[in-house]
Amino acid sequence: MAQKKELMTGNEAIARGAIEAGLSYATSYPGTPATEILEYLAKNFKGRAEWSVNEKVAYETAVGASYTGRRAMVSMKHVGLNVAADPFMTSAYLGNKGGFVVVVADDPGAYSSQNEQDTRIFARFAKVALFEPSDSQEAKDFIIAAFDLSEKYKMPVMLRSLTKLSHTASPVIEGEVREENKLALQKDPSQLIAVPSNVVRLHKELVEKQTGLMADGAVYNSIFKDKQKKGIIACGIAYNYAMEYADEYAVLKISFYPFSESLVKDFVSGLEEVIVLEEGEPVVEEIARKFHGKVKGKITGEINRVGETGPDALAKYFKKQVKGAEVKDLPRRPPVLCPGCGHRELYKALKAAKPVFTAGDIGCYTLGCNPPLEALDSCLCMGASISKAAGIAGQGIKRIACVIGDSTFMHMGIPALISAVYNRANITVLILDNSSTAMTGHQPTPLTGVTAKGVEVPRVILEDLCKASGVTSVTVIDPINVEAATALIEEKLGKENGVNVIIARRPCVLSRKR
Repeated sequence: MAQKKELMTGNEAIARGAIEAGLSYATSYPGTPATEILEYLAKNFKGRAEWSVNEKVAYETAVGASYTGRRAMVSMKHVGLNVAADPFMTSAYLGNKGGFVVVVADDPGAYSSQNEQDTRIFARFAKVALFEPSDSQEAKDFIIAAFDLSEKYKMPVMLRSLTKLSHTASPVIEGEVREENKLALQKDPSQLIAVPSNVVRLHKELVEKQTGLMADGAVYNSIFKDKQKKGIIACGIAYNYAMEYADEYAVLKISFYPFSESLVKDFVSGLEEVIVLEEGEPVVEEIARKFHGKVKGKITGEINRVGETGPDALAKYFKKQVKGAEVKDLPRRPPVLCPGCGHRELYKALKAAKPVFTAGDIGCYTLGCNPPLEALDSCLCMGASISKAAGIAGQGIKRIACVIGDSTFMHMGIPALISAVYNRANITVLILDNSSTAMTGHQPTPLTGVTAKGVEVPRVILEDLCKASGVTSVTVIDPINVEAATALIEEKLGKENGVNVIIARRPCVLSRKR
């Protein structure tokens, strides 16, 4: 029987690979460029596929499922790993019973993110193995290999995707779906309890696993070398760019970490010059510089250390050596609030009320910082708007406002709100409730009362949640009425003490159309 071939994005291929690997449980928090992984699973996977309120909860839920002997996966974007870093670092010590894979999609170029961090450094920090595919077929195959490796070493294994890989389609050959592991939950306190009497021993075992990981992962790193005088070390998706120049350059393809540094030493031996292509930080370049005096890359400036490496950066570097068209920069088109969005009017009201400072947050409402609205003064990370506002107000500055969306409030805003109340902050909190995680594709939240698979469940009531946190007042408004909203915000900003919450409730115009 002929094997079925499908055109799949990297995210779809990752999800398909997990299904073929015998996945039982998948969790995630929506974040571009990783969102479509769980969306594909929710539509095509018979097992559990869940949106969690944040990445930390998603990680802990998935690793818990792996304790039962079943295979579990958690997916997130790179900054989501910051949120999940606490369980991530320690779970490398404690390990898992069934296969446990952590998929992280990095965003070089910061197309939809607040930074460009490199997940490979997190993997090295935690001493866990990491796969870095170059196309959709490898993404699918590497997920299966990651589950197998995770079960062999009883530890988490990561797969690093990138925006270009996650959202670019290429052919994928589908395989057979493996049966789920049998349930096998067993108590194992010496392995699963992170107390000093255990973790020092477990850390030693983790260090000892590195040799085996390097040996097992060596098959995923390849050298293509003939009689070329120069070489390219290409990591992950950069392999595709490097092969455009393979006639003139030997190529070392890096797809798995950790790897033996002797691999790089052997490759660069005898070459006149080496260029290292990797998205993110010069992780492999630093190794190459140990063994060769003429290494080109990000450290010496041949490849830009800021932004996406991509094929364009290579064309600029190679243009004097290899014939190619001149690459011209295209104008960037930053996103804007959708036409017809009712929350545009809330920003007009907020500006008219003239707060001294307005702290913003992560989500589509962040776009309120752009012209012509220009209503926000800061934006750091998920949930930070309330915390920052409390800190500013704590210095005695009055008329401080903060803006946060309903999904972000569930993600990280609740602890910040409780802390602001507890520490007697004097701030006005505006929660923009558009009834979905709109920025990443309108995924449901506990506030909508619908799961990732479309099942109706009890809905969390936002105003009750705020009241239970002990706030001074909660007022629900329709932001479309600018005059009334302005008057209310002015009133709350004028209060001398307390945390006053205004919930601006109007569904996202796009989800309402659907």
